[in-house]
Amino acid sequence: MDFKSTCVLISFLALAGGIVKGWSDAENNKGQPGDEVGGNTPAKTPGPSPGDDFPDPGAEPGVEEPRPGVSRPISPSELKPIDLTVSSLDESKLEEITDLIGSHKLPQAARSAREMVQDSSGITREKARQLEARIKLLQAMEPSESGKAPALKEIVQANGNSHICTSVEESFDSYKLKLISGGVTTLRKQDVRKVQDIAPSASRRILLTRLGKRIDSRKDPLDFYLRGVRKYYRLGLVDEGYGLLTELLEREDAALALSVLGESKAEDLLPYWYLASGSGIAAIERKAELRAEEIAATPPAHLVAGSESPGRPEPVVASKPPRPPRRPPPRRPVRQPTAADNSAMQKVGRLISKANTYYINARRDEKKRGDFKKAYETLRSAQDLLGRMPATDEVRKTRARVATQMLDVSKSLGFFDF
Repeated sequence: MDFKSTCVLISFLALAGGIVKGWSDAENNKGQPGDEVGGNTPAKTPGPSPGDDFPDPGAEPGVEEPRPGVSRPISPSELKPIDLTVSSLDESKLEEITDLIGSHKLPQAARSAREMVQDSSGITREKARQLEARIKLLQAMEPSESGKAPALKEIVQANGNSHICTSVEESFDSYKLKLISGGVTTLRKQDVRKVQDIAPSASRRILLTRLGKRIDSRKDPLDFYLRGVRKYYRLGLVDEGYGLLTELLEREDAALALSVLGESKAEDLLPYWYLASGSGIAAIERKAELRAEEIAATPPAHLVAGSESPGRPEPVVASKPPRPPRRPPPRRPVRQPTAADNSAMQKVGRLISKANTYYINARRDEKKRGDFKKAYETLRSAQDLLGRMPATDEVRKTRARVATQMLDVSKSLGFFDF
């Protein structure tokens, strides 16, 4: 063998020995902690296992810190009653907002109520929300336009009789009178002694006296709104009309009057109606009552402390009174229309059609202006019939549609036609 072949053999044997040595070291080090594939990662320093109990350097000795994810038991001293009192400062703010509402300053009252809702909590916030909802309803239901009261005139006849008229039209030999009662009559000039204007202050008193007697007899909220609130605004009696509107919102059945604004707007305003009726205040009062019952059922703190062992203190768990089974949320029952319902709806349809006929006749012929009143009363009958029917979606939509038709008819009526 020559020298060159010997060198190649020696190199081959050295390479083979290195490979065998590396494989042997890898087998011996397999499974050792801290080593990873490749052998380049330094070994990690072993730390405490999750079960080891090492004290926190910043924690006080003898005080057990709550672990995350575990609810801490409530001690009896932490159960505090819900405060339902209102401070004198907040009470004065609420009275100030109420005075603004009463004095017909709704924009300013709305700003003050919104600020109080944002800056307060508890029962004070709910009372501010109640006033804010009331302002929202007043702004939505208040007629946007007001009219002007007619200049009343007095006609004195030769026989001593007199008539209060909203207008007097003079012709060649007669006077055409539009009476304050809503009728129309004609008198010969020779039968009239004098025609005189009534002073504005006296006219206002006459209007309020006659309208007041009719308002007192309005029991239905729709009639109260259409024949009361809107009529006062049409006659320029804004302050008196606003007073009637605030009086209307105090009634429990005033939600029906929202239907004159249309179905969609009435649904949007219905939550404000509940708030204005005090639903938020009633809810927080019920919560305070439940908290008081829970406190009454919790053992006193000194009795719980006396039962503790001198060693490791046991966590105190507040005992809660058994709660009644939770009721499922109320659902509107799906009710299939019966034959009686169908016949009642058909009768409502006939009344609506009859009212439309009266309305068209009154618009076409001035001599039939009395048909406006007949149209309104017919729609009123349809509304009464709907009120006695189950409150299904069809009935609710029909009531809203009839209410808007009543609003349209009332706009066509004269000042004192009804």
